Amino acid sequence: MAKVSKGITTVTQIDRVIKQTIKAGKQAIYPLAGYKGLELRIRPKGDKDATADFRHRYTHPYTGKRPYMTLGLYPAFTLEQARQAHTNNMRLLAQNIDPITHRDKQHTEQATAITHTFKAVAKDWLAEQTSNPEHTPSQKTIDNWQGFLEPLNNAFGNYPISEVTTQQVLAVCREIQKTHVHKGNRVKGLASRIFAHAVANGLVEVNPVLQLTGAKVLKPTKTNHHPALTTPAEFAELLKEIDQLNQPNSYNKEVLQLLALTFARIGDVCSMRWCDIDWQAKQWVFEPMKGQGREDMVDCLVIPLAPQTIDILQHMQAITGGHDYVFYNARRKKAHYLDPTRINATLNNPDMNKAGIGKDYCGQGYKDVHSPHGFRASAKTLLMERLGYNHLLTELQSGRQVPDQYGNTYNRMEAIAKRTEMMSKWANYLDDLKAGKIDNVIHTSFKQAEKKQG
Repeated sequence: MAKVSKGITTVTQIDRVIKQTIKAGKQAIYPLAGYKGLELRIRPKGDKDATADFRHRYTHPYTGKRPYMTLGLYPAFTLEQARQAHTNNMRLLAQNIDPITHRDKQHTEQATAITHTFKAVAKDWLAEQTSNPEHTPSQKTIDNWQGFLEPLNNAFGNYPISEVTTQQVLAVCREIQKTHVHKGNRVKGLASRIFAHAVANGLVEVNPVLQLTGAKVLKPTKTNHHPALTTPAEFAELLKEIDQLNQPNSYNKEVLQLLALTFARIGDVCSMRWCDIDWQAKQWVFEPMKGQGREDMVDCLVIPLAPQTIDILQHMQAITGGHDYVFYNARRKKAHYLDPTRINATLNNPDMNKAGIGKDYCGQGYKDVHSPHGFRASAKTLLMERLGYNHLLTELQSGRQVPDQYGNTYNRMEAIAKRTEMMSKWANYLDDLKAGKIDNVIHTSFKQAEKKQG
């Protein structure tokens, strides 16, 4: 191996010594003038070609050994780049950092970044959320998450998560808020959870979305409660219109009647199963869709069935009793029960709300006046204000946890007997409303009723 003592200083010299080495047919090494340990190695390949690479030989800061560090192939790796690499290595060595170890670490980080894209980390986060048997989110929640993830994945899903910036997340959220203010804030919240997952797994140092916390960079979300009728006279008109519905084979009438009688959530009523009906105990025992994985909701709810409710179920049993679901729908691909959106459509039909109830009446039925979820607010309000039942019983019947001063640790009451009585009186009250006996309803003293039942 020939090693020339005279140092190279120009590209012209490099090209000349490459030709000379090819002609000689032997490997040669040329130092670069002014850069100790930096050299050009030339290896002939036949009679017409050769490979030339820059390498740096240095003294290891701890072992004292003299390793070679290959920098790059000439001419793709230029003379100027070789000199700059040498300078960078010397700076590292001045800090007792081995250049080869430093480079390998950078390569590992780059490989990690390529593997851990935002989309991959989001997928891992979602898998973690759905694999915890103690806190399993409902399918609707998972569907919502995937919907919020879509614009983020479209914008930078294939980027290494360590390279996603605050401004990129903000841009996505602002674009969404042009048409959907609430969704933009939800997307931001989900992005923050994914970056927190990345921080916990050592993929990024800082959650970039936290930079947006407290700053008024996004439009605030206004909390809009589901519209609900809470006065007896108006609620009575709605109940009478529901009883007068004539939609053969739609089950919309029966679902709306059960919503009023049970004030369960629309998704739970539409997906009601026959196996959850205890005819002997006169109870509907089921796992609420929204209760799974939520600490403020019960994971199993018992709804006492009043005689009026049982009559409706017996009517449905003659129709769908041979199927799993009370409101069986074979044509629905997602699940073989009635689509909850059809109940919204029924309430918002222009043929409904003929009396024009509500200050927001727009000629579209009960749109912005009363919703399927509104039956819960109607029941709670009228049960407390008109029938004198307390907050505790109405919350329990709504499927909510009712913690005491010790949280939920000791307060695990269900009050089935009292709730059975309440549901029966509630069903009778609805009959009185429809019969026009509003003025005959007893207005119990709220404080006295709470004291008596508490």
